[in-house]
Amino acid sequence: MFRRTFEGNAPYVTFTKSWQQLPFGNLVPGRTVQIRYDAGRLPEERSNYNGVPTWTITAFYQFSPGGPVRGNQLETPTGRVVSRIADDPVEATFMTTSIEIPDDAEELIMWFMNTGRSGRQFWDSDYGANYIFRFTSLDIQGESATVVSDPQTPYGGFQVSMTALPEVEDVAVRFTVTNSPPDNPFAGSVPLDAGQLENGRRFWEVAGVAVPRGANVRFQFTYTVDGRTFTDDNDGTGFHAPKPLPTHDPRKYAEAVRAATQD
Repeated sequence: MFRRTFEGNAPYVTFTKSWQQLPFGNLVPGRTVQIRYDAGRLPEERSNYNGVPTWTITAFYQFSPGGPVRGNQLETPTGRVVSRIADDPVEATFMTTSIEIPDDAEELIMWFMNTGRSGRQFWDSDYGANYIFRFTSLDIQGESATVVSDPQTPYGGFQVSMTALPEVEDVAVRFTVTNSPPDNPFAGSVPLDAGQLENGRRFWEVAGVAVPRGANVRFQFTYTVDGRTFTDDNDGTGFHAPKPLPTHDPRKYAEAVRAATQD
């Protein structure tokens, strides 16, 4: 099983002014996720009374589609939102809250509202679709990833297998050969084939993906659940196939793949 780099990392999700939603860490049921929200995403309502701010931004969330809606008012650790001169997240005054994810949560669904003394309401909800975060380390669990090279040809074969929850569909692997020439990068995306459902998980794999001989491969997964696309990129670092295995004998090929899978 290939290793995740973030299994021990506390989860948090950052919402930037440039309209990125950046999950980090091991977001799973039973943990507390920290939310960091750039107030510049909702700048319209900034009412005050006698110089004291009377506006708020509230995070609403659910743990399943159609489930109970909860809300937390975001707080500013510095006590005020400062003016900024650029969209760089480093300059942002992030408003924060924490959300305890129950053990039976299916996913984390979020949206935000800005209101205040004026009574006006402004929403950040991805145009009503809301922001949905899956528990990717539960959705997908990697089994093996190898590259086998044939020294008698200029090619190698990349293969990867994994298991996923039954609701996961349309899995693909995006890969990049990290040691290909900068002026001639080698990358691609191929779908995985669905296999049998066993012990509550479905097996997915693809083999024989042509890559240059001696390739070092970094990869990530994309998949859909209920028609929505999600990415598992190992917290932005990607997954890495082990060192290429040089052999051209079919029996040694199988032995090399079997040995790499067991490492």
